[in-house]
Formats: sequence, C-alpha cells, structure tokens
Amino acid sequence: MNYQFGYPDIGIEIPPGANLMVLGDIFSGKDILYKEFIREGLKNGEACIFISTNDPIQETVEEFSDYNLEYMGMVNCISSQIDLAPDFAYIDQVRFVNSPTELATIMAFINDFLDIFQAKDVPGIRIVFDSVSTLLMYSNLKTIFKFLHVLTNTVKSTKAVLLMIMEEGVHDKIEITSLERLSQGIITMSDGELEFNGFSRKKFTYENEDDQIIITGEK
Repeated sequence: MNYQFGYPDIGIEIPPGANLMVLGDIFSGKDILYKEFIREGLKNGEACIFISTNDPIQETVEEFSDYNLEYMGMVNCISSQIDLAPDFAYIDQVRFVNSPTELATIMAFINDFLDIFQAKDVPGIRIVFDSVSTLLMYSNLKTIFKFLHVLTNTVKSTKAVLLMIMEEGVHDKIEITSLERLSQGIITMSDGELEFNGFSRKKFTYENEDDQIIITGEK
C-alpha cells in the first residue's frame, strides 16, 4: 500500500519504507504541508508519530483535535508533563524528552510507538520529524547522521514513511548532501514552487492561503 500525500491534484503517492527530506524556509509553508500529511494519515485510519523539537504539546494536540488521536503518537522535546492540566486527555499518546540532545531517548520512544501501532495492525505508519535542523543546532553532523541512519533503517524495515523537516538557508552544502544520502527523495518548497525529486519527479506552483497549500499549476 502506497501512502497518499493528501493533495489529490498532484497525483503523488509515497512507497512504503521511504524516507523523505522536506526543505524550505520559514515562510515556505512546509509546516502546512507536513500537517496535512499527518491529517491524511489519521483520516485513512493510519497511525502517525510526530516528533517535535519546536512546538509545545498543547499546540500539537489543538492542531489535530478534529481527528481521533488514538493512533497518534507524540514525542515532544519542548514541553513536560508538569505543563499539562491534570485532566489532559491524551497523556498515553505523549512521550516527553528533556532535550533534543537526548537522541537515544527519542529513538526509544519512536520504537515504543511503532511497537504499539504494529500490534494494532494499522494499515500504515507515518512519521514526521520537525525538525532535523534543530537537532543540528545542538549536536554535530556525525552524531545526527548516525541517529538518522538508525531511524531511516527502522522506517524501511517497518514499511512506514518518514518526513524529515529541514530549514532552507541555515545549513551548509556538506550537511545537506550528507543527510540527503539517507533519503529516497527530497521535497523542496521555495519561491512558490513545490518540487519532488527522487521517488517522483514533478514540480508545481503553489500559494499559501489561510493555512492551506493551494496548488495552482504544474510546471
């Protein structure tokens, strides 16, 4: 089963086991893209694991509150359990990490959710890591490469799919080229163009409108 991307107009599906890099600047709308990717999975009854090094857990829960979060696992490196109300409804779906530097803990929690969701026999598992750029702020390239090497191999073996989110313009060529070796494709969002390379080769024009990506044409 291929993974639907959530934008029928582009006609792109992602094969199981694929690791994809999503590259764009802060205004590109890449956050809108990956959130729609998660929503598409939840809508289809798939499991989703969202690792955030940037957003408080309350924002993540609010973002997807219109969906059944039973099959969503959240690994959060910003918040802690003491930040939550005593009656927080989704505590079983959340794992807290003290710092983005605790890579072994992050990986352990991802594996924990993978085991849970595989036992429930879900049709697919989507993983979004937002963001790899934050990891590189705290650790060196060699350390992050080793961590992502383990993660991407796990994705392949479980037939899940991974989006690795990266900020454009803050990394040197060595960092991008090195991490590119771990992916089966790159999605680039820049100057109103959405480009797919690797697993698919297509380019579209788009606009950000009311927190939505509007595909305006194919190039």
